[in-house]
Amino acid sequence: MPEPPAYADFTGKRSAHYVAAPHTATIVNLAIRLGRPLLVEGEAGCGKTCLASAIAEELGVGLTVMTVKSTSQAKDLLYRFDALRRLQDAQDPANTSARQVFPYIELEPLGHAIREGKPQVVLIDEVDKADIDFPNDLLDVLDRFVFDIEDLPRTEDDACRAARGHGRHVAGPEGGVRPIVLITSNREKQLPEPFLRRCLYVQLDFPANDPAMLAEIVRKNLDARAEAISDELITGAVERLCRIRERGRELGMQKLPATSELVDWVRVLHWQGRKAEAVSVDALDAVDQAVLFKIRQDIERYRARTDDEAGR
Repeated sequence: MPEPPAYADFTGKRSAHYVAAPHTATIVNLAIRLGRPLLVEGEAGCGKTCLASAIAEELGVGLTVMTVKSTSQAKDLLYRFDALRRLQDAQDPANTSARQVFPYIELEPLGHAIREGKPQVVLIDEVDKADIDFPNDLLDVLDRFVFDIEDLPRTEDDACRAARGHGRHVAGPEGGVRPIVLITSNREKQLPEPFLRRCLYVQLDFPANDPAMLAEIVRKNLDARAEAISDELITGAVERLCRIRERGRELGMQKLPATSELVDWVRVLHWQGRKAEAVSVDALDAVDQAVLFKIRQDIERYRARTDDEAGR
């Protein structure tokens, strides 16, 4: 496939619900121009999945999301062979379709995106959930953006091309555009180095040192829900959450509250008519703990520290 024409630049600021740091936007644009997949990592709740939708929204292109499972195989992203339907059709002597394989081949989202050659974003979500063979089997596809349908006999190549517009070997049209491929990982397992070599990498960190950016993220998410919440409450909640994260880091908490918890917490404070300044970092109530913390051991650690502070 030839070098794709340039997509518009991604700024990270034009989405209705997402704000990307400048360095993140730069890496996204480099991945697009190089035609490389972008591997996205970061703590849970910091917007790994939302980055893909923000890119699609800002650039005005379609978005396809594929969630990886422990049983996923690389070819599941490319095509599907419906062997069961073929077996069922073979029971009917009048059904001649079952004599061939190609009527039961369908392109899956990544395969369809490669074949179309149109501007679009493809998200492969949580790649580390699958077996190690999954990323290894994607190496050549992500390198050249072509693939072969291994289940299709070579003798049916011409028939499939006439009926489906593609044969056993699938590639984009002349002058087509590579899709923008984002791959998220939660680091549940180490990804193979040859796979990593084919990707550009970005780490999404919680912007604790940029309260203005945090406030903007909250504001955009609230605007999307048409909720009128004061800037004073948002600013106060951002300041309190950063202090809570510092306390949680000192306690060795497994899951620190991130941007998604922050947005929910601001809404809860608003509904309860509470001011963020009235929230004591040293004495979070049960509601605050339920919204901000997601692991029982983390709640217990924070609660024990609170009890220690109260007993002094």
